Amino acid sequence: MMSVRCRGFSCSFLQVSLAAVILSATLFAAKIDTKIVDGNVTVYHSLLKSLSKESNATETVSLEKILLKQLIDFNTSVSTTTVSQILAAKDTNAYGKLFGRLLTTITHLDQLKTKVKMSQKKIKMIEAQIKALDQKDKQLFTFTLQDAYVHKQYQVYRQQTEQLQNQIQRLQNVLKTVPPYVHFYRETIEGQLKQDQKVIAQLKSTLQKLQIQKEQAELINDAPKTRGLSFLIQQSKGKLLEQIQKDMTDRFLVFAAYLQLKSSQAFSVEKRLRAQAVQYKVLTASQTDQYLSPVLLDMEKHYLGRIKTLAGTGKQEIKTALYQGWDMINQPVFSINGTPISLFKMGLSLILFVLGFFVGSLYKNRIGRIAASNRKSFTPSTRTLLANLGYYLIVTIAFFIALNILGVKLSSIALVAGALSVGIGFGLQNIVSNFVSGLILMFERSVKIGDYIEIDGHRGYVTDIRMRSATINTNENIDIIIPNQSFIENNVINWTMNDNIRRFSIPFGVAYGTDVHTVIEVVQKAILDSDLRGDIIEKGTRQTRVIMTEMADSSVNFELLVWVIGDKLHRPKRTASEFLMVIYDALYAHDIEIPFPQQDIHIRSVSGDIPLQIHKGGV
Repeated sequence: MMSVRCRGFSCSFLQVSLAAVILSATLFAAKIDTKIVDGNVTVYHSLLKSLSKESNATETVSLEKILLKQLIDFNTSVSTTTVSQILAAKDTNAYGKLFGRLLTTITHLDQLKTKVKMSQKKIKMIEAQIKALDQKDKQLFTFTLQDAYVHKQYQVYRQQTEQLQNQIQRLQNVLKTVPPYVHFYRETIEGQLKQDQKVIAQLKSTLQKLQIQKEQAELINDAPKTRGLSFLIQQSKGKLLEQIQKDMTDRFLVFAAYLQLKSSQAFSVEKRLRAQAVQYKVLTASQTDQYLSPVLLDMEKHYLGRIKTLAGTGKQEIKTALYQGWDMINQPVFSINGTPISLFKMGLSLILFVLGFFVGSLYKNRIGRIAASNRKSFTPSTRTLLANLGYYLIVTIAFFIALNILGVKLSSIALVAGALSVGIGFGLQNIVSNFVSGLILMFERSVKIGDYIEIDGHRGYVTDIRMRSATINTNENIDIIIPNQSFIENNVINWTMNDNIRRFSIPFGVAYGTDVHTVIEVVQKAILDSDLRGDIIEKGTRQTRVIMTEMADSSVNFELLVWVIGDKLHRPKRTASEFLMVIYDALYAHDIEIPFPQQDIHIRSVSGDIPLQIHKGGV
């Protein structure tokens, strides 16, 4: 296998260049002028005066003037009708108007909350565009003014939201207790309520007919008729909204009338009132539970008592309490990049992340049990591959789901990844290389769990392959941790890659003068008749053979070629020893001499001064 690595001057140059690009982008990026964004009317008047002096009235200058004028004319107040003004009439209609005011204020508050969120998004978009500009860019001033305008909008919406929340609180407090001077003519109000239902049904029918007529006019391209029908449809929608508002007010007055009578009939009226508020789309279900239900519940407690109210509206009270608790844990605790983080989000993210580890562990255990019960279909390598990949995938998915719940966007992760890329270039090359090599090993499967391999002078079983390293257990029961990168860069001998068969070559020698044919026959027969016969293969080209390899200085050398299958090939030294013992016994039994190195000395002449005595058998 071949791998490409970044070495030497070229690698360092690329890394330094990348760091320089990132640093320059940070240094020369445009900065937001906080003096303009946080400025007051005086600042904007001064800027407008400066722009008015410019003779070149381009579209950009005109836009800047418009933005400055809007910044000057901002109004932070919200028009509200005071409670005292409504109650001044001191009659049933005045009390009903308070309830109508509550409904419209709740709707207005929800719209303002939506505007607050939209303003936050606009601020992020504009500030991102500003940061992408150069400090000397001509558009920088225009974008800064637009950013200031959106910031002022955001501030206005926030102030108006607080004002409306205070007004809702005050209306709720007043509505909880029916004024003593108000007398409800229940039968009259119920008659009006029936009439409201008829009028609403008629208006809905009229509105449907007008919409059908408008569609027909659009099909024949009758523009004047289409405009006229559009006007009538808007009128009908306005009348329908007014009638629905009156219907809701009359229902509330009926509810208050039953409360004054301390009648349990108030519970059914209250239930219908809440249902109609959602059905008519006057309020959403969450708005009804948050703002309307607490008022109605407090009124029931005041007039009917806690015990009777609990018996009649137990479920509703529990639901309201749960909603209030839900609202409390969803209150923002802090913000990350403008994204509010609540206790619920933090808890849910943590639970999901821990659940990811738990599910991943269950998955690994499940794969292990399946592999154990079906060993033929699941090899140790397959089991480890499925278990590890599934585990990491589950944990990664849980991690990204947790981030999404917290509101952390993938763009933020991309920024972190960009910063990490510089660190990877400098100091994390080996870690990333080992990680990628681990993935290659898992998918390529050239080295698997259970294989008997040889690498870097180490020989043993592969017991585990992780994302960073693999573990080899040697015959000495020593666990060696080898980085995955070594398997990609170095030569690896896999003894059991495709099967569990290997040919052993066992060398031996006999003395000169021995019949070589006899040696081949004796050794080959001894091997095939030995106790090792069960570990030897004799099929096709895989036959046990004894061949003569050379005529050396002191011996005639042979080599036993034998194919071995099974666990014996995992113990090469011991297996070779067993074959040598069989060969030795066979040669000894047939009186075949096994030579040892000999050297003969030939003396041509001896000096007469050296006494020489020759004995039989030696010098």
